[in-house]
Order: sequence, then structure tokens, then C-alpha cells
Amino acid sequence: MDGAYGAPAILSGKYRARLAALSRADSVALDPHKWLYIPVEAGLVLVRDGEAMRAAFSLVPPYLRTDGSPTGVGGLPWFSEYGFQQTRGFRALKVWMALKHHGTGGYRRAIERDIALAEYLAGLIGKESDFELFEPQSLSIVCFRYAPKNLRGNREALDSLNRQLLERIQMGGKAFLSGTVMNDTFWLRACIVNPRASRKDMEALVEITRAAGSENA
Repeated sequence: MDGAYGAPAILSGKYRARLAALSRADSVALDPHKWLYIPVEAGLVLVRDGEAMRAAFSLVPPYLRTDGSPTGVGGLPWFSEYGFQQTRGFRALKVWMALKHHGTGGYRRAIERDIALAEYLAGLIGKESDFELFEPQSLSIVCFRYAPKNLRGNREALDSLNRQLLERIQMGGKAFLSGTVMNDTFWLRACIVNPRASRKDMEALVEITRAAGSENA
């Protein structure tokens, strides 16, 4: 199952029940550099049956295969036995250290804070007459677009405007947004995963977007 970005939300009170079905998956892919605040790059997969995964990928002959004992003479398995990548950098250390440092409680608080900031941003945008908000908003993602009154109802013009606006914001260096298409409509996409983000940043994002949009409208 692909939980690269969203799976950590299971730690939050709001999404714990909705994501409970993750426990039924045989494997869950995660990208800790997305919502576990790990420096790029870091990826991992949680598997229900480690031996099945080892049996699928291992190229180690029987005379070299370890027994998995951390204390005996056999030793631990080779990491290369759990995937098709035979040589790899040691990315696991930074993930392990972050998990040990923050713990479940630390990550829960940080993730719930990001979700609250996204809801705050959605609330700000919903009050503005020159913006449109995509609903429903979920996790720490807010999709919206700049929509001045003179272009309302003209989807092609609004799509073009917001594509230009996205480039202007990214090149401006004050904020970073991505873009996406839903229901054949182009939207700006804010994903809050920065532990230093604040409400002031959300307020600034609205103004940065408006300023960039008014230059292009």
C-alpha cells in the first residue's frame, strides 16, 4: 500500500480511525522525508512478513545466508536481501535517530500541528472573494486558486493564470507551491510538512499568491 506521504497521519487523533485499515496491509511504503521531517532522501517499507520479502529478493546462496541472530555466529541478514537494490547508501541511521529522538508523541504533536495549519489556511482562503478553495480539504494539503471576479466562469483563463502564478511564486523564492489537476481544473497545491511553519506563514502565503496573481491577471 502506498502511504508515502499520508500514512503518518494515523498518529493523529483526527485520522487514526480513518486510516486504521492500514493495519490490514501486507506492506506499507513510506517516504520519511515527506511527513516525518527527515532530510531528503529517505524511503522505507513496513512489511508484515519479512521472511517472505527476503525469499522474494535474496540472491545470497545458502552457504552465505545468515540465520538472523544478532548475538550468534550467523549474524543479521544483509539489507540487499530485501529488495532489488544490491548496493545502497546508509539512509537508515537518520530515520532511526529521528524516531528515537521524537518518539510517537513528538511525531503526533507535529503532525497534528501541520493538520491544524492546513485547516487554518483553508479557512483563510475560504473567506477571500478572489480565491477559490477545493473541498473537501484533507490531511495537511490545501488546494486552491486565485480567481479574480473578472475571470470567474472562464476556466481556461483561470487555469492559464494560475499556471503562470505557480511559476512566479516558485521563482520568487518566498513560498513553494506545487500544482495539480482535479476535475479537469488546475489548482495550486499547498502541502504543509515544515515543522517551522506558522500561522503567519499561512497568512503570508495568501498575500504572496494574491500579489503574484494580480500582476498576471
